[in-house]
Amino acid sequence: MTKRQIAKLKKLVSMAQDLLESAEANPVGPAASARRGNRPIRHRRTAAEAAKMRSDILAKRAKGVSALSLAKKYNVSTAYIYMIK
Repeated sequence: MTKRQIAKLKKLVSMAQDLLESAEANPVGPAASARRGNRPIRHRRTAAEAAKMRSDILAKRAKGVSALSLAKKYNVSTAYIYMIK
């Protein structure tokens, strides 16, 4: 092996050791809620709930309610609000 290859291997070994030390210091990873951040909890809507939501969104958009406020209310994207027809 060349000196350059040996240096690269030593660097890899030291990186692996650092990773092991940090993993041993914090054996438990972050909780699911911490990984999720500020994102809302996702859940599936039934067909009836989705139909009711769509009709409500259409009615409120006709009245001039902003897509952003509806998106926050229903935990969907604004693109989804605009897509509904």
